[in-house]
Amino acid sequence: MHRTMRWGVLVGLLAGTACMMDLADTPGDAATELASVIPAGGSTGVHPDSPIVVEFTHAMGMGMGMEMYAALHEGDVNGPVVAGTWSWSADRRRATFTPASSLRSRTRYTIHVGGGMRDAGGNPIGFDQHGQHMGGRWVMGQMMSGGMMSGMNNMMSGMMGPGWQHANGTYGMIFPFTTA
Repeated sequence: MHRTMRWGVLVGLLAGTACMMDLADTPGDAATELASVIPAGGSTGVHPDSPIVVEFTHAMGMGMGMEMYAALHEGDVNGPVVAGTWSWSADRRRATFTPASSLRSRTRYTIHVGGGMRDAGGNPIGFDQHGQHMGGRWVMGQMMSGGMMSGMNNMMSGMMGPGWQHANGTYGMIFPFTTA
């Protein structure tokens, strides 16, 4: 019985160490992925005061202004950017958007996560593993051109720059949802 207890303690320590190692953001970790988007793309009946959260598997770049490459649009990706602020969790894995005023009821919104976002090590993030499972769609340049042609006041010209462009040539992913 004494050996069993030591074995259990050893297994517990190893499991705890593995969990702690998973939380570390050291060079050589697996690539940083987009882990979750709330609300997920395609969601309907979202309460207008619900949190808007984008989460990553590793810490995002500190002091690099990665929140500049995330936006909430009213309507589709060509719609105006909703005024508000993005704030990071202490571990810089979760960005939460707080709109300047409540979102409108029965309105479509689109979360836009730029493809050029970088993690704390300066590495690009991946969308492939989870993005489409959360209702995300790749943003093609032609999807955004209508907004650029119809008026520059929606900031779209800035959303096609290097911070927005993914290695695959897209401009990140969008996650549309509709409020209740």
